[in-house]
Amino acid sequence: MVKGKIYLSYFVAEVGRAMYFVIITWYLYKATEDAFYTGLLVSLGFLPGLLLNMVFGVLVDRFNRKYLIILSLLVSMAAVLVLGGSVTRVKVAVLMIFIIHMLLQAMGSLLRPAIQAFVAEQFDHEELPRVYSLSASFAIIGSMMGATSGGMLTGWVGASGALIWNGVAYGLALIAIILVPSIEGNRKKSQKSGWEDFKEGVTYLHNHALLKRLFVIMFVGQMVFHSTIAFLSVYASEVLEVSALVYGWLDASLSVGGAIAGFFGAWLLRRFRSYITMISLLVIVAGLLILASSSVIAGAFIGVCSIGIGTTWIRVLLQTVQQLVTDAQYHGRMASFRMLFNQGSVVISGPLLGWIAGSFGAHYVFFALMILVIVITIFSISQSSYVEFESSI
Repeated sequence: MVKGKIYLSYFVAEVGRAMYFVIITWYLYKATEDAFYTGLLVSLGFLPGLLLNMVFGVLVDRFNRKYLIILSLLVSMAAVLVLGGSVTRVKVAVLMIFIIHMLLQAMGSLLRPAIQAFVAEQFDHEELPRVYSLSASFAIIGSMMGATSGGMLTGWVGASGALIWNGVAYGLALIAIILVPSIEGNRKKSQKSGWEDFKEGVTYLHNHALLKRLFVIMFVGQMVFHSTIAFLSVYASEVLEVSALVYGWLDASLSVGGAIAGFFGAWLLRRFRSYITMISLLVIVAGLLILASSSVIAGAFIGVCSIGIGTTWIRVLLQTVQQLVTDAQYHGRMASFRMLFNQGSVVISGPLLGWIAGSFGAHYVFFALMILVIVITIFSISQSSYVEFESSI
């Protein structure tokens, strides 16, 4: 029963997240007709989380993780409902979108380490790879449904009405997590100050070579994932010249790839071990190459689906390895350090990719990402026989 409630929590929360992103990125591009604002939205959205990640990591390791998850979902629900009442006035809406988006991303920065650490304390070490993999699969299916419904609702009832339904989705996620019993296990309560906990986490990461290698590889998976989601609206409107409904389907195909990857994730990790990173990155390169070179709808769906497969393997499987090799008392801080790497890369790259899309076209965003992924692929090949990675699986 506990597993089922956790899977439901992942599923419904991701419905809300994906629905929101489809609605807002489409609305923003149509309201401004400038891809730079899309890149700026992605960049500024991660800025609060970038600044607060270290604080959130300490909070997750010191306080009840279930309560932190509830707080994050409650604030997210209220935020999208407020935004739903604002988008009826375009001049007010654009400013509100940036403010609310930064708040939502900050809550996401709290939610992710909290829920990962919460799951880690519910199950035995041997169960975690399968639980994480299936949780990711349910989340990805939720993302697929959220993206599709976001596009459909935007086309049928407009952005304002769609955001109201978005608030309902977050409300259901809130109810689902409340129903999961809280088990804090044997985690010791820290008697140190928050600053001492933070410094201890930095020292732990500094001395853990494998975690640093994992973070380098994972940040590119997150950058490609978030950049693809953000610039799909520009690509769909500018290159493919399709409606919001088709854009929602295209965004959902990212989740279709993720669902395919998620269901085979645990097996793939056991079968290919450290080579999973190289395989995943090559799949991402193939997807980015298709989007960079094609303006055909069928090709776009194949490219986006491939990116969904590759980024899911990078994000989910390597995050599983991260949890397995991290001592329990550091789960929250290491998850937040990882997010610092990930979100920092998006904060820096967002405006640059927006400028590239606005100056040269959306195709070139995917070309630029492809070059970066090729560089990281070469790095991953050099790390493919790393002993500690092998022994952790």
